[in-house]
Amino acid sequence: MTVITAIVPTFNRANFLREAIDSLTAQTLPVEEILVWDDGSTDSTPEVVKSLSGPIRYFRSANGGKARALNGAIREARGDLIWICDDDDILFPDAAERLVAALARSPNAGVAAGSYRRFRDDPLTGERIESGPGYWPDLSQGSVLRHLLEDIFLFQNATLVRRTLYDKVGPFREDLARSIDYDMIVRLALHAPFAVIEEPLFKQRKHDGVRGPAAARHAAAQSDAVWKDADRALFAPFRESIPLSVYAGLFDGALAQRAGRLQRGCVFARRTDWESALEDFEAAALLSPDIALSAVEVAICRRSVAGKHGMAEALTGTSRSRLDRLAGSGPLGGQIASAIARGALWRGRAALSSGQFAEAAQIARFVLSPTLRSRGARPGGPATPLTERAEPLQLLG
Repeated sequence: MTVITAIVPTFNRANFLREAIDSLTAQTLPVEEILVWDDGSTDSTPEVVKSLSGPIRYFRSANGGKARALNGAIREARGDLIWICDDDDILFPDAAERLVAALARSPNAGVAAGSYRRFRDDPLTGERIESGPGYWPDLSQGSVLRHLLEDIFLFQNATLVRRTLYDKVGPFREDLARSIDYDMIVRLALHAPFAVIEEPLFKQRKHDGVRGPAAARHAAAQSDAVWKDADRALFAPFRESIPLSVYAGLFDGALAQRAGRLQRGCVFARRTDWESALEDFEAAALLSPDIALSAVEVAICRRSVAGKHGMAEALTGTSRSRLDRLAGSGPLGGQIASAIARGALWRGRAALSSGQFAEAAQIARFVLSPTLRSRGARPGGPATPLTERAEPLQLLG
């Protein structure tokens, strides 16, 4: 019989931990083992855990960060399926049942995953205010892997992973202060298919205050800058470890290699690594330069400036100069640069509507630049049909 081990890494969250674990013990499909790994808490976490009932095994270690806690807990886990649950979020009662059913329907999948809802407790009224997920892509287009490479949208509370897959991809990276969840979810998606449920399976708590590992804490107000740097550092090793053939395998058609180059450029542009992105855009402009971009390739270019970290790095300096040179390199280079510029339109509108007039003006100058705007020049040949695969042609595992 399949056994689920739920792992709850925790650090100084005694005030939230009881509700999180109660949501695990209340599952309609019982969770056979709950490992609570206390990463050196200095609050009342040990007492809270002792007061709880259920199949709980409690471990305590010196503070070493979430990755070390998770690696220790996975070594102790007895289950065939691993379910990592944060210490401040709340599961819906049927979450385990639905995740196990999704794996049963897709026996080749290594991971079952679902959506979530956000919530916040009003500090004045105590009212619980819920909203939709922060980001959820259109999964009717493209593969789960492509969407995960562009942005994280699946989180651990809504992911049930086969133990054998964790064994295959290796441990959580203990050298990362942040984004260990994102690093692991990408690695899992590179090695096995996902079975995704689009309905919410848990409530994700949003709260202010200091967060992050003990050695690298930051206030909520600093989150954007902190996560932007972490996201870029996280993806730097993927530049070498994910071959271009994986990106090309996301597409089906004669120009899959070119689309793969554009897709990798899109991924790194969304990480604000425009030096790497432009390397790929420039290389793509040399592949079948007499054939116009397909609709799929235009969409890739436009998504490159749609990431959550913005596009400030593309608007000035060396990156802007390289975009100008790309636009003037030939009809295909011009089409790529023009598609990138058109993708920035919505960001300029958003800046304008939120009163960020300086940013809106800067984006407008970028979009309307004569070197980036389409002047009717197109490669001589028509676009070649190209489609996105629902499942990648190539995985690493």
